[in-house]
Amino acid sequence: MSARIAALLTALSVLVSTCGGGTGGVAPSPAPPSASPPKDVKAQVIVLSNSSPNVTVIDGESFRVLRTKDIPGFKAWTWNDDNNYFDGRHLWLGERDPQTSEADVMLLDLDTLEVTERIPLGKEPTTLYIGKPTKEGQLFVAKHASWQLAVIDVRTRKLLRAVDVDVNAGTTGKAPQWAACDADSATTDDGVTRIFVPTSFGTTTTAIDAATGKPLRTLSHPAGSRPCMLTVAPDKKVWVQECDGNANVVLDPVSLEILKRIPSGKSPLLAAFTADGKYGLIGVGSDTFVQVIDAKTLGEVKRVEVGTNPDKVSSHPNGKWLFAELTKEAAVAVIDTTTWTVAQRIPIGTNPTGIFVRTLP
Repeated sequence: MSARIAALLTALSVLVSTCGGGTGGVAPSPAPPSASPPKDVKAQVIVLSNSSPNVTVIDGESFRVLRTKDIPGFKAWTWNDDNNYFDGRHLWLGERDPQTSEADVMLLDLDTLEVTERIPLGKEPTTLYIGKPTKEGQLFVAKHASWQLAVIDVRTRKLLRAVDVDVNAGTTGKAPQWAACDADSATTDDGVTRIFVPTSFGTTTTAIDAATGKPLRTLSHPAGSRPCMLTVAPDKKVWVQECDGNANVVLDPVSLEILKRIPSGKSPLLAAFTADGKYGLIGVGSDTFVQVIDAKTLGEVKRVEVGTNPDKVSSHPNGKWLFAELTKEAAVAVIDTTTWTVAQRIPIGTNPTGIFVRTLP
């Protein structure tokens, strides 16, 4: 029996990983991309791991490890990346207890590395995904196998409601293959705030009205492509990663029309963007490079060889450096954007599972 349980847990972890898987004031509006990022801006790289240390802080200029921290009462990280909400002091992170399936959003003070609050979200069998809050100050957290979006008021830090997501499962019954597999938001030019959700084996991407929770439009992806993650770009286009189709698909945010399908490496899992919005960065779960895309022309610029499974990437606000976690090499690769080469590898002593770059005040 124990061997069967262990096998089940291993299979589930593989499934989740390939799916993707306080100020107390008003949520700050994201700053528009700058044509010329300030060169003297300072940053820190926050790296997460399920083993000790749970948090590693790296200086964004010297690339030295500044400090580490094990989180008291820590369970396990869910999916966390550079699109997670940062309120100016706290990084909002997903956490889940593998034994009980209880999940929460953790507020980690990046000055002290202390947990100031945990917002319970109830049971979730697999993982969570946290994106950016809406202009109304609501954060939509995707609960993967619960087929729901948990809605949190970032001002009060209270759970408001749950929104059910149609994951296109048909009559086959609830199973983890169909999922609310990520969530991100944008207020489009028509004034409507939309939440975008890919459904993995449901083979769809849905735009949901943030005000009503009702679907506005749904795109069907090619059979077998498995849209598993997405990010809203600075220009509000929606970049969807087709994990089994090995492609990044760029969508119009209102019509969900496919603007371009860009071939990627094996198992694309993330789209991030440079501080000036000029480049899109595709992280992959089963390959060895970071793919660089011109965000305007949607043409490929470079494939930067970095190491094993660089599934999450984050950009320094000065535009010069990118940071890619190497999930099988206990390290972070530093990419120089002036040459598109690896400038340094930073050993962190544990395999990373999340990365975020914090701009220092």
